[in-house]
Amino acid sequence: MITDVMLLDLFNTAGLPTSTTVSLVFELLGAAFAISTVKIIQAGATMATYAEYINTSKVVAIISGILLSIAIGFTVAAFVQYIARIMFTFKYKEKVNYFGSLWGGIAFSAIVYFLFIKGAKGSSLLTPEMIFWFKENTAIILLVSLIGSTVIFQILYWLFKLNILKVVVMAGTFSLAMAFAGNDLVNFIGVPLAGLESFQIFQASGSGDPEGFAMGMLRNPVQTPTLLLIVAGGIMVATLFINKKSRNVTKTTINLGRQEEGDETFESSMLARGMVFIALQLNKAYTFIVPRAVLNVIDKRFEQVQESKQMKDKPAFDLVRASVILIVASVLITIGTNLKLPLSTTYITFMVAMGASLADRAWGRESAVYRVSGVVTVVGGWFFTALIAFSVAGIVATIIYFGGLVAIIMFIGLAFFFVYKTHIFHKKKEKEEEIVTAIEKDETFISTMTIYKRCEVRLITFTSQMANFYEHAIIGLVDEKRKKLNKLGIEMKEFQKEIKTQRKLFDKTIKKLDDTAVEAEVFSLQIFGQMKEIHGYMKQLQFLCYDYVDNSHPPFLPDEKEELITLSGQLIKFFDTTQQLLKKRTFAKTEKMDLQYTIVQERIVKLKVEVIHKLKKTEISTRKSMAIMDLMNLTSIILDHTKGILEIQRKFSKKLK
Repeated sequence: MITDVMLLDLFNTAGLPTSTTVSLVFELLGAAFAISTVKIIQAGATMATYAEYINTSKVVAIISGILLSIAIGFTVAAFVQYIARIMFTFKYKEKVNYFGSLWGGIAFSAIVYFLFIKGAKGSSLLTPEMIFWFKENTAIILLVSLIGSTVIFQILYWLFKLNILKVVVMAGTFSLAMAFAGNDLVNFIGVPLAGLESFQIFQASGSGDPEGFAMGMLRNPVQTPTLLLIVAGGIMVATLFINKKSRNVTKTTINLGRQEEGDETFESSMLARGMVFIALQLNKAYTFIVPRAVLNVIDKRFEQVQESKQMKDKPAFDLVRASVILIVASVLITIGTNLKLPLSTTYITFMVAMGASLADRAWGRESAVYRVSGVVTVVGGWFFTALIAFSVAGIVATIIYFGGLVAIIMFIGLAFFFVYKTHIFHKKKEKEEEIVTAIEKDETFISTMTIYKRCEVRLITFTSQMANFYEHAIIGLVDEKRKKLNKLGIEMKEFQKEIKTQRKLFDKTIKKLDDTAVEAEVFSLQIFGQMKEIHGYMKQLQFLCYDYVDNSHPPFLPDEKEELITLSGQLIKFFDTTQQLLKKRTFAKTEKMDLQYTIVQERIVKLKVEVIHKLKKTEISTRKSMAIMDLMNLTSIILDHTKGILEIQRKFSKKLK
C-alpha cells in the first residue's frame, strides 16, 4: 500500500492513465517474491520451492488477461464505432429518428444484462433466491428489456422529442461507474482487508507464534461488510471532487481522442512515425482493392458537420462516440469482472476510447503521429508501472521485514513527504495552465496594440534570459563546471517549452483579430521566428561548452579566461541596452546599442585573430582553437539576430504610430 500510494500519485501528477489493478497485482507479486526469497534463504531450500509461496498459475492468468483486455478493448470499440458512425453519420440529429430508439434499446439491454443479471452474482444486497430468479429468466428479461425500452424510447421521442443518445450516454455513464466500482473498490480495500482478515484469523486460532502460523484460510472467499464498502465508496466519490490530479488523467485521454485538430500534448516519436507510415501504406492497399464507388459511399457517411467557430465549450466528440465508449467499456469490464479476471478498468476504458477515436477518423494526417505517440507513451507507462511496482514493493517489503516498526514508520513518513512534494509540483503546474487557459478564454477586444504589447513583454523577458544563459555558459566553460552546464541545458529546454506555449497562444490570439490587423500578425510571427532562431543558436553554444568540458579537453589559460569573460560582460551590456530600448520604446536613440554591437563584433574578430596566431605558433591545441572559433561564430550570429529582432519591433512600433 505504501508503494501504491507513491506510484499512483506520481502517475496522477504526470496526467498519465495507469492501472490500480496492475500496480496492486505487481506490488503483491514483488512483495511476495522478496519475502519468499528471504524465507527460502533462511530455510536453506532451493529456488524450486517458489511455487509453494507464490501462486504462479494465477499470476500468468492475470498478466495474460490484462494484455488481452487491451487488444480486445481497442478492436471491439473500433468495430462498434465504425458501424455506429455509418448508421448515424456526423449528422446524427437527422438519423436518430430512424435508428435512435433501436440503438437505445440495444444499449439498455446490454446494460441490464451485464449490470443486473451477470453483476448480481456475489452482491450482498440481493438474496440467493433473487439471484436464482435472474439467472433462470435471463432470456425473457433481455427480450422484454429490448422490446420494451425500444418502444418506450420511440414513444418518448414522438411525444417530447427526447434526445435518445443523451439517455444512452447517461445510462452508459452509470453502467461504467458501476463497472469501475466493482473492480476498483476491490483494489482500494482488498489489500487492507486481507491484512485485517489475516490478523483476525490469527487471533481466533489462539496461536502464539505468528511465524509458524499458515495462512491457508485466506484461500476461501471473503464477504466484505457492506458498511466498509459504503465508506470506501464515499471516500472515492469525495476524492473525485477534491483531488484535481485525477482530472489531469481525464484531460490526457480526451485530448488524445478529440475530433478537432489543435495543440497536441505529446511530441512526435520515431516509433509513432513508423506506425503511422505503415498504416498509410496499408490504407493505400485498402483503397486500391475496394471499389471507388464503395469508398465514396463510406466517405460520405464520415463527412463532418462544420459548426460555428464561435461555439463555446465545444465537446471533444459527439454523443454517438460518447455512447459507444461508455457502453463498450462498461460491458467489457463487467464481462471480465464476472469471469473473475482482474483486468484493468483504466486500460480497457482508455483503449476503448482510442479505438473509437481511430474508427471515427479523429486521427487525421495533421495529428496522427502525435496521437499515436501519446498512446504509445501511455501504454509504455503501463509496463513501466508493473516494473516499478514489482521492484519497489519488493524492496519495501524486505526492509520492513528486517526493520520492523521503525521501517514502517519511516516508509509512511516517506509516502506523506512524496505526496506533499508532488502536490507542490502540481500546484505550480496548475497555475501555469490557468494562465494559459485565461488567455485562451480572454473575450476582451484584441487589437494590434494588444499584440504589440504582448510581443514587447515577451521580448524583454527573452533578452534577459538569453543574457543569463550566455553568462552561465561561458562561466561553466572556463571554470570547467560540468554540472552547471548540464543544469543550464535543462533550463534552456524548459524555456524552449515556454516559447512554444507562447507561440501557440499568439496563434490563438491572432484568430480573434479582424482582417485589418494582418500586419500585426506578420510582425508577431517574425518576432517569434527570430526568438526561436536565437534560442536554437544559444542551445548550440551551451552544448559546445558542455561537450568541451565533458570530454575533459585542455583547460583555458588565465588570459583566455579573461578574454571570454570580458566578451560575456560586453554581450550582457548589449542585451541590457536592448531591454531598455524595448521598455522605453526609444527606437530612434540606438546609438548606445550600435556602439556596444560594434565593440562586441570587434572583440570577436580580435579573439579569432589571436587564436589563428596561437595556432600557427602551436601555442594552442586544435580542440581549444576549434571550440573558441565556433563559440565566436555563434556569439556573432546571436548578436545579429538580437539586433534584427529589435529592428522588427521598431518597424512594428512605427506602423502603430
